[in-house]
Amino acid sequence: MRFIYCIMSIIFNLITTIRNLLFDYNLLKTKKHNIPIICVGNLAVGGTGKTPQINYIINTLKKDFSIAVISKGYKRKSKEFIYVKQKDLVEKVGDESLLIKQKHEDIIVAVDHDRNNAVKKILKDHPHIDVILLDDAFQHRWIYANINILITRFDNLFYNDYVFPRGTLRENRKGSNRADIIIISNCPKEINNKNKKDIICSINKKKDVYFSQIKYNKLICLKTLKEKKFDKKYSVTLVTGIGYTKSLTKYLRLNYTYVNHLKYKDHHNYNFKDFKKILEEYNRDKNKNKIIITTEKDGVKLKRFIKYLNDTTIYVLPIEIIFEKSNTFENRIINYVKSYRRSK
Repeated sequence: MRFIYCIMSIIFNLITTIRNLLFDYNLLKTKKHNIPIICVGNLAVGGTGKTPQINYIINTLKKDFSIAVISKGYKRKSKEFIYVKQKDLVEKVGDESLLIKQKHEDIIVAVDHDRNNAVKKILKDHPHIDVILLDDAFQHRWIYANINILITRFDNLFYNDYVFPRGTLRENRKGSNRADIIIISNCPKEINNKNKKDIICSINKKKDVYFSQIKYNKLICLKTLKEKKFDKKYSVTLVTGIGYTKSLTKYLRLNYTYVNHLKYKDHHNYNFKDFKKILEEYNRDKNKNKIIITTEKDGVKLKRFIKYLNDTTIYVLPIEIIFEKSNTFENRIINYVKSYRRSK
């Protein structure tokens, strides 16, 4: 099986390399738009922290600029352009785009498989927009991004990885050369300067490299939206449908007496059968002090089952990104958008 994976990886690597060369030599055309565009993406399949990073950039910019976010709307049932509304169904717009809209009611969020079409539509309908963020578009080379941000997880750095299916990469490691900024996500608190220097040297000394960590905030009740804190005597039924869960489970096991993890595939769209299974697992727990915890991305999909919860409550665990050099990163993003606006 390993041999087969290696052969498939070579073929996939060849296909993606040829595609990139066609863009590099302008045989496939990348379209530029008259607005600053910031792309956040990765080389690997699965969770690296793109959505929390998009949220961080939104919070950085939204005080001074009008923002639009464009996503493909992964696993939605249609491909056409849609403006995302807070009460939309996940099947219509995708989980990550819906989560972004629910967190930021005042910004424009749109989904479209054709991102160039989405940019044209937004600029026509909302000419006041100052900046567009592209969610998960590092491989979408049909559109030109002024700043490309590549995220790679600390425990799965792209330069140690291989092209799918031998590894998790969507394209060759050399794709990192297109990045203007590289963020090392999910870093441990104890990372030292030697580790950082080794990583920067392994990537490219000329690249802007930032190190970030995940901070877990207070639990929020899915029903009442109120914050609540539980002590260590509680046991947890954890429900996830995300790409990377290692740091989450580690955090919960340090803070609660027991964690039963119901792990679904990334972007899983829960049905009533799944919901019944979650309640069955929760009720099987004999601890009198017990709670159900899920992620923010899963919370937007589990909301539809609130009316069936009765006395049971589901809590969402929000996260935020903590940058080591946050001011430097934020100033680069802000100053670029400001300079573009001045030059218009």
